[in-house]
Amino acid sequence: MREFVNVANVVTSGSLVSGVAALMLTGDGRLGWALVAIVIAAVLDSVDGFFARRAGVCGPFGCHLDSLSDLVAFGLAPALMLDSGVLGSVPVLGSGVCMAFVVAGAWRLARFPLIEDREHFIGLSIPPAGLIAAVTAVIAPPVALAVVLCLLLSLLMVSSFTVPTLAEAGRLVRRRRTGDQGQQGHAPVRVPAGRRARPGRDHGGRERQSHDDERAPA
Repeated sequence: MREFVNVANVVTSGSLVSGVAALMLTGDGRLGWALVAIVIAAVLDSVDGFFARRAGVCGPFGCHLDSLSDLVAFGLAPALMLDSGVLGSVPVLGSGVCMAFVVAGAWRLARFPLIEDREHFIGLSIPPAGLIAAVTAVIAPPVALAVVLCLLLSLLMVSSFTVPTLAEAGRLVRRRRTGDQGQQGHAPVRVPAGRRARPGRDHGGRERQSHDDERAPA
């Protein structure tokens, strides 16, 4: 196992520990602190991939460890929070909804390695779904609203709609800015009436027209 010890896997393990801590805190009835633990897990989950790419240690072990960590921190922990809190007043319905949430999250994680398109998320990823569910458990809205929201999150996780990843979204924004700047740089120059033009140079070395106001004689 020594070959799997690296910064990325340690960070992922920290996310897993935070998820387990959220389960324990939920068992003690401290939902607020459980939410804090899930937020910490989300922060760690967002940076483990960076460390893996930086160290060049991307591989199946890290991928499987990340999926297990996500299922605990963003699937089991939020579901238990909901079942122990707002959905506890409807035991049968609440437990069924929470189980559906966990199963949907597991299916989402199982499908992820099979997706070849890495520039888009297909369906809602489990970390934001888990965070929304955990916040819902702490806020404790009306039971009907909590049930509908939990079912909606479950459906979104197993749906097929696509959302650009943060990296791809950043590339699209930069590409659009570059295109806008290029269009501005090639915009035609109009010479207003009553002004004379003289040749000049733009930043690209091409001739352009610069304008001076005609001055009336004193």
